[in-house]
Amino acid sequence: MAIMTAAEARLYVRGIQGSGEDSALSTLVSRADAVFASYLGLPPASAGAAASLEDQTITLYMDGPGGQELRLPYAPVLSITSIHDSDDRLYSSADLVAASDYELYGDESLIRLTDTSSHGFWSTTRRAIKVAAVIGFSTIPEDIKHAAGLQVAHWFQGRDHVGRTSVNQGGGSVVVKSLELLPEVRQALNPYRQAGAIWVG
Repeated sequence: MAIMTAAEARLYVRGIQGSGEDSALSTLVSRADAVFASYLGLPPASAGAAASLEDQTITLYMDGPGGQELRLPYAPVLSITSIHDSDDRLYSSADLVAASDYELYGDESLIRLTDTSSHGFWSTTRRAIKVAAVIGFSTIPEDIKHAAGLQVAHWFQGRDHVGRTSVNQGGGSVVVKSLELLPEVRQALNPYRQAGAIWVG
């Protein structure tokens, strides 16, 4: 599943009739997904994979915070697959924290041990916590879809001018817009940026 369909992307591109350009649009949608995820500060699901806005399982190794609260560095968190709290960093079955011992507040990326938890408190050991979690969006928000449509149309219409700063047109020279993220696209994405996200470009 993609962050938007080629048919949805077609709504943003003037002059396209029918589905003849759907393959190109689908490719650009896929690339917009990866670029947006990078801009937001989301990680790839695995080494060598592109980051994505869509839901994906990631594994995190974190320092034990002590206390009852553990905050993951990415949002939203859709579900927790498993948590190991391992002072010896072996992450064995004996270190598995029972799902009934904690509650997930996904929009806040917060995992809180319950007051009746048999686990008690999180470790304070470096890299003691191993979390397998599903992050991203199971349904892409409409404002992100809108941003994707704008960006895909911008890239699609600018394909013939890659690397150029101006083109001759109508007996004169016209400045070509950069193919970087559009200002209105960044504005739409900014509320979803992860804490500490860095973007160069």
